Amino acid sequence: MPARAKRQASIDLDNRASYQHLDPRGMLDFATNFPGQLRDAARIGRSFRPPDGLRNPKHIVVAGMGGSAAAGDLVACLCVPHLRVPMLVSRDYRIPRFVGRETLFIASSHSGNTEETFAATGLAVRRKAGVVCITTGGKLRDLALRHRLPLIQTPSDPPMPPRAALGYSLMPLIFVLSSLGLYPGAAQQVREAIALSEGMSDEFHPDVPAERNLAKQLAHHFFGRIPWVQSTAGLMSAAAYRWRCQFNENSKMLAYSSEYPELNHNEIVGWELDPRLARNLAPVVLREQSVPERILARIDITRDLLDGKAEIRVIDVIADSPLSRAIYAVYLADFVTIYLAFLNGVDPAAIYGIEELKRRLARL
Repeated sequence: MPARAKRQASIDLDNRASYQHLDPRGMLDFATNFPGQLRDAARIGRSFRPPDGLRNPKHIVVAGMGGSAAAGDLVACLCVPHLRVPMLVSRDYRIPRFVGRETLFIASSHSGNTEETFAATGLAVRRKAGVVCITTGGKLRDLALRHRLPLIQTPSDPPMPPRAALGYSLMPLIFVLSSLGLYPGAAQQVREAIALSEGMSDEFHPDVPAERNLAKQLAHHFFGRIPWVQSTAGLMSAAAYRWRCQFNENSKMLAYSSEYPELNHNEIVGWELDPRLARNLAPVVLREQSVPERILARIDITRDLLDGKAEIRVIDVIADSPLSRAIYAVYLADFVTIYLAFLNGVDPAAIYGIEELKRRLARL
């Protein structure tokens, strides 16, 4: 029996005792408690009162990396129907040249010590942008206090990996924009999304057996293969990138993401690869029904063209509001990638590669 098959055989996702030793930092508990995090984060976000200088920006920049940037991606997609100004998520030490006095610049770093975000925020302060900081503490908090910048401080206890703290990045960002009139209807959408997450926590809970647990089923589907998350454009594209990153960090696997209709102009030809290689890939589509009919037709035609090469599983993301659809997509990914980590025999919290890279950078 191949080594990976043996590893999976030793893990029973319906028996917590078989994988509990792989989760010393409680990543699965963070996932099951995510609705509570969303509620607390919404409470913190609601308390934000913007100073007059932040109103009527000509452009919006969210500076962040990892989970903080993922929150920015989601909110940028959610706000597209309402915004009359451009919104950009910046993942860099530098900032766009247009950033200045008429820019709303939201700096988001869970630890407060993300070096790219801290450097970018320093530049934004020097250019007199309207800066808001979202963080648990660290250098970013110190910068905010030193320059008397609006600060939304999120809890640092219990300590959790930034990717497990998406709610604390997402909700304050939503309420900053809502307080400025840039995200109409946010309060109602937040209530609906929290209610949805509570149902999902019950549905994908480790005590729910695999035969009724979609997250466990998908973890088995991806085991031993490279996940390829396709999506409809817009909001689901941001969610697909989050899936990709969660596979990377939680499951310790390479993964890829792409979107319709763009993938029909390039990737679809790449699937003409040797069928033996195609068997190593596990494509799944995050499908939002509100997209144009021709995109839905493209998904069906692509699945037909790939018949015999790969089975494309489809996840229909259905909920009343755009925010609820975003929460459904990203929250499902948390459970899938953590369960997959257990099948892979790895600790979902461990990030040895990132930690080693930081150690080497610190010596420069």
